[in-house]
Amino acid sequence: MGFFMSDKKGASFLEGALILSTAGILAKVMGFGYRIILPRVLGEYGLGLYQMAYPIYTILLVVSRSGIPVSLAKMISDRIARKEEKSAFQIFKVGRKLSIIVGIFFSVLMAILTPFLIDLFSWDSEVLYAILALAPAIFFVSIMATYRGFFQGLQDMVPTACSQVVEQFVRMVTMILLVYLLIPYGAEIAAAGATFGAVTGSIVGLLLLFFIYYKRRESIWDFSRRGSAANFNFKGILKEMVSLGLPVTFGALVLPLMNFVDAAIVPARLSLAGFINPVELFSRLSGMAMVLVNFPAIITISLAASLVPAISEAFAQKNEKLITKRTETALRFTVLIGLPAAVGLFILAEPLTSVIFNSPQAAVPLRIVCWGVIFITLQQTTAAILQGLGETIIPARNLFFGAVINAVINYTLTSMPAFGIQGAALGTVVGFALAAFLNLYYVKQYSNFKINAQLLIFKPVFSVLGMSLVVWGGHKILHNVLSGFMGRLSYGVSTFLIVPVGALIYFIFLLLLKVVGYNDLKIIPKIGPSVAEFLKKMNLVGEL
Repeated sequence: MGFFMSDKKGASFLEGALILSTAGILAKVMGFGYRIILPRVLGEYGLGLYQMAYPIYTILLVVSRSGIPVSLAKMISDRIARKEEKSAFQIFKVGRKLSIIVGIFFSVLMAILTPFLIDLFSWDSEVLYAILALAPAIFFVSIMATYRGFFQGLQDMVPTACSQVVEQFVRMVTMILLVYLLIPYGAEIAAAGATFGAVTGSIVGLLLLFFIYYKRRESIWDFSRRGSAANFNFKGILKEMVSLGLPVTFGALVLPLMNFVDAAIVPARLSLAGFINPVELFSRLSGMAMVLVNFPAIITISLAASLVPAISEAFAQKNEKLITKRTETALRFTVLIGLPAAVGLFILAEPLTSVIFNSPQAAVPLRIVCWGVIFITLQQTTAAILQGLGETIIPARNLFFGAVINAVINYTLTSMPAFGIQGAALGTVVGFALAAFLNLYYVKQYSNFKINAQLLIFKPVFSVLGMSLVVWGGHKILHNVLSGFMGRLSYGVSTFLIVPVGALIYFIFLLLLKVVGYNDLKIIPKIGPSVAEFLKKMNLVGEL
């Protein structure tokens, strides 16, 4: 049928995560395309308007769509584990109806609330156009989230991955085209053209999911007739969906609320401290530094999306050994991703912000907020584990505590000239650190997971230290060598060359220290099995 993946001793969710990660990275690379262009065409003021528009959109978008895919994925995988496929399909239909109603409501609400919010927070009135251009996207993304949740519940991540790539491609093309066409009419109109890319992207992404659903209709109808629906009750299902979805929605809402609070208070507090360009400073943190920080989180976001139904399936089967195995694997991969990403961003802060955004000043907040990568990725993974176990309130509550700490630090430190925008960066790191450690505490409480210090701390840290020495020294050597015949281009070329070199060195250290196992490599499409077999023969990998 193409719906289900083989478990491979608990590695199936890693396959799903790899598929989503690949799509997410492709989408993010395309996102860098317009992120590189926007500051150069819109300028820092226009980029600031663009960044100020998104918090309102993401808040309403999260409310309208975030809880649906997680609750659907959990409920559908749970029913499938109990051989109740017919009931699982009925759950999807309930979620689809709910998403249409909610999507319409919040799209209209965004358009109505915009003028009031601009007056309330004394924002520049020119941000109005950028916000209104975003409003229709909420409706389309809400419906798209339901179809993604349906396929994810079946542990089939391909439709979600394909729609992500297509959505981002259309969004990128729309944004770049409209920004260039509309900039003669002013930065505020061009910023609205940039935000409208979210609308066209979501429409095409949804149409692709419709197409995939249609092409698989025979398998879906066969699936919908199998098993039992004896336990199906519309009111009961709606109540379960809401009870699971509301805490997830609340938890997801915390992040855009953090961004909204930052957009509301950080420029004002910077102005109070005497900074003459608060919007530009804010854009360096939110529109540049955080873009780089969120890039490695693509992998853990994908891991989390795949992990919820995987943990839920094991939980429904009361298979504690499988829960522990999947928890340990997920946390190991999270550490192996977050730690080198944070160190790499710290070392290459100025080269990356100079080459990508043409703003070396953005390296100042990046050198602080980059350490948040460790805690952001850890928070995402641990939240998914708890959601899969049915404990959806706990990660939402913990993230809220982190958001409160973030707001307090931001409000206090950004008004101090000695800190400025670095205070907001520090608040982000501390807030996510608190949420991540609280989540980790509860993961230990609700599972048999035990921290393997060798595998999760000492060996990864040693590997990162080796990598960091190569990246730090290698970038300087490459720049000096290339500058003789490439001139100014040498700085950018050496920056992008040293990143894969550092990744390769890090991977070699992981192999030598036995941190990466045979099954970890085997799930890589096409080349994975042959690479795993070759390294196994060389005695470089084994079972973990």
